[in-house]
Amino acid sequence: MVMIANTSRKLLADVVVTSNMIDFNRHLSDIGYHSLFSRAEVAFFEKVEINDEYRAETKCTVYTAESHATFLKEVLEGDRIDISFQILDLSNKAVHVLMELRNSASQVCAYHECMLLHVKKAPEGPRSYPFGRYQLANLVHIFSKDKDLPRPTGAGRRIAIRRSAEGITSTEET
Repeated sequence: MVMIANTSRKLLADVVVTSNMIDFNRHLSDIGYHSLFSRAEVAFFEKVEINDEYRAETKCTVYTAESHATFLKEVLEGDRIDISFQILDLSNKAVHVLMELRNSASQVCAYHECMLLHVKKAPEGPRSYPFGRYQLANLVHIFSKDKDLPRPTGAGRRIAIRRSAEGITSTEET
């Protein structure tokens, strides 16, 4: 088991946004954000020992069952970013995580909220399966510290047109 108690919340640190991550609007592209958050998910699971060795020995892995990105502030070429995490909820087969992408001024530029499902691969297809004992212990240890933290403002957002803010009721057409 990893000594999680002193583990940094940073998953990616001081990453420079390069020209190949920039879109036609001259800021970090959607695929750039998602690529960075995907790398952060891999780093998260490395922290809790869901790594190549674990996957080979157990035939288990983690799938992203759902994810949602919220873009708050532009990230430009040359910016340096960090991504950190907080576990919002945990079961023996899934973990609900919120990641924050911050710029070098420590401003939150984006959130990535995801439901990650532990699965066992089988000939008939993958199926949800409990985390390994040590992996779950690592997750529980982190969650025991996170569950009492304030819920980040970006957590639990849903996609919807905010009609009341536009003065439009749900029965009016736009």
